[in-house]
Amino acid sequence: MDTRQISICLISNNEERLNKYLGLLVDPTNKVIAGTFNQAFQEIFIEENPDLLIIDASSYDNFDYRIIEPLRSQKKYQNLPFIFLISNTQQALIQQLYKIPLNRVLIEPVNKYLLISEINNSIHLNSLERRVNLYKDIVDGEKKLISYMDELLEFSRVTEIKNKDELLNYLQTGFVKKLELALAVEMCVVGIYSEEKQTFTIKIYSQDGKEVSRELSISVTASKIKELLTRNYPLIFENELLADSFVQEIEEVLGYKISGMLVTPLVLLHQPVACFILINKLYRNDFSENDLAFTTIAAQKIIYHLEMLEIIGKENANKFLQKMPIDSVAKSSLLLEKVLSAVDFGLVIFDDILNIHYYNPASNTILRSDRKPATLKEMFDEVAFEQINNSIELGDFPVVRKEIHIHLNRETDFYVGYSIYTMEWDYNKKYYILVFSEISQTKRIQAEIIRMDRMASLGILSSGIAHEIRNPLAGIKAMAENMEEELPKGSHTLEYVYRILRQVDRLDTLLRSFFSYAKPTRPDPKDRHIKIIVDEALGLFTRKLREKNIKVSQYYAKELAHVFVDANQIQQVLINVILNSIQAMDSNGELNISADNAQTQVPTIDRRKRSPGLLSDKFIEISISDTGSGFDDHLKEKIFNPFFTTKSAGTGLGLAIVYQIVREHGGQIDVESEQGKGTTFKILLPASESTVTSSVIS
Repeated sequence: MDTRQISICLISNNEERLNKYLGLLVDPTNKVIAGTFNQAFQEIFIEENPDLLIIDASSYDNFDYRIIEPLRSQKKYQNLPFIFLISNTQQALIQQLYKIPLNRVLIEPVNKYLLISEINNSIHLNSLERRVNLYKDIVDGEKKLISYMDELLEFSRVTEIKNKDELLNYLQTGFVKKLELALAVEMCVVGIYSEEKQTFTIKIYSQDGKEVSRELSISVTASKIKELLTRNYPLIFENELLADSFVQEIEEVLGYKISGMLVTPLVLLHQPVACFILINKLYRNDFSENDLAFTTIAAQKIIYHLEMLEIIGKENANKFLQKMPIDSVAKSSLLLEKVLSAVDFGLVIFDDILNIHYYNPASNTILRSDRKPATLKEMFDEVAFEQINNSIELGDFPVVRKEIHIHLNRETDFYVGYSIYTMEWDYNKKYYILVFSEISQTKRIQAEIIRMDRMASLGILSSGIAHEIRNPLAGIKAMAENMEEELPKGSHTLEYVYRILRQVDRLDTLLRSFFSYAKPTRPDPKDRHIKIIVDEALGLFTRKLREKNIKVSQYYAKELAHVFVDANQIQQVLINVILNSIQAMDSNGELNISADNAQTQVPTIDRRKRSPGLLSDKFIEISISDTGSGFDDHLKEKIFNPFFTTKSAGTGLGLAIVYQIVREHGGQIDVESEQGKGTTFKILLPASESTVTSSVIS
């Protein structure tokens, strides 16, 4: 509870009324500055910084709001609540006053309880609004950080460097300083990796970045970092991970406590080259998922440029290769065969009529294809090809870091980032180099960060609003119940009372949903058979399924692992999803439920490790499919957002709570749907070592 002193400014031209309200405001927690309107404009408004203004409009002859309006243009009064005391003869003022949401109106007579209540409500609501605006500013700031990454880290400087060693040297000096400032960390360094020695060499430079003040060589043989380099996987070291040998050795050398460390590998052509090492946030204890996404994307951009230097940066090789026709190079050059078959990004060389002359193996892997196209048009769907072709026709080369959304048969959220370069070859004939890689995971991480920030902000707002509404709601219900008891039977007024009670109960149901979303219960996970949880959820819908004649089929894989979950919470998830499926289907529909062991390839962003076994590589995937109405991609982007619903009687919190429960378990949930053809929810949940035998049930 906030016990600080509240500063109140009381303005009245009537001395008797001034003394009356001063008496009402006597309280040790109040600091009251009182005066006439003239005193207020000449001294009080200028010198004081109140939390609230009380303006006795009835003491001012022919009061007009325009007298007070200029105060709103001053910074310290812009977001301050004003309480106006008016008489019954000043009703016309209300229309003027309510144009500003921060204005409050009390009509005489005003007693102490009404005045104090209005003051407390105004101060509290103003505090809530400021807090919401603060969280909004924080969220907007995190979004802008990723949006302005190129400007913050000056990637134009990186792309100007044409030598690998020079680039690695720049990363250790100028680039890490920019990364330090952008993410507000105590220290950022680049460790250069030696595969032979399995060590990181870390150079710590002077403030001007010109001299090496210290050089460290730290082994990763016994560290988790060795696994990160192999998997090309970023990680936040916190809590028990800070006992890692690598962290301990850096801590000993630097001579201060490490409260958090973020490591992001730089892997070039499947070979670890270096990693970013960020140590200690300046303004909080832990690294956030935004920090993880930011450094991951920065590392991808650096690696992209290093790979380009490997391909086109060797002057001697270029001189040799340029003597040959391009088709001959693509087929027989040892350099291209070695490098381009090893890289995990696509590279295509084509001419000005879009005929393809070279197409590396990774291109097929990325595009999920097993054929070699003859032209650029055959590589992509119509929309994606049109975008790439427009880039070529504009003639503004190089085309760098563009994105396209490609429609593949089984993947709806498939994104590719591409760049196009030109070169002259074979008697000055112009050719084009298309370099591309899949960025679906990066897009998912960015979307996940935005969704998590939005949900966190809305959770805080929902909790505050729900608490504020619940108390007066209880009072309304108590008053209505008293009226119900006191009114004689048969009174026509009873119907109005019943309506009030029904609406209060409806609001109370909505508030319970608010609390479920804003303050979710912590999971109590145990080993469970997923089939038992599914059967308990389905049992609640026996009548609805029979009424609609919906056929239900279940499939459970052979040697299916147990799930490590809170059975009650996961049952709530299944109930919400199954209910949505039933409501989306007409009669004679089909509901298919299956479960299989799975290995997730998408890193789970929540790294809080709240219970053992979570966030591992072992999961089971539960798939719930229906033959209902489905929806388009536009709705898919919003379906898990709080308060979004397409139902007239829905609150929009059902799937938001589902999403939150799954995330609290360290799992993931996704949805695939097609208008008119049905919807499939896929839920990944952490698995334990126990298994159950397979069964197929229809």
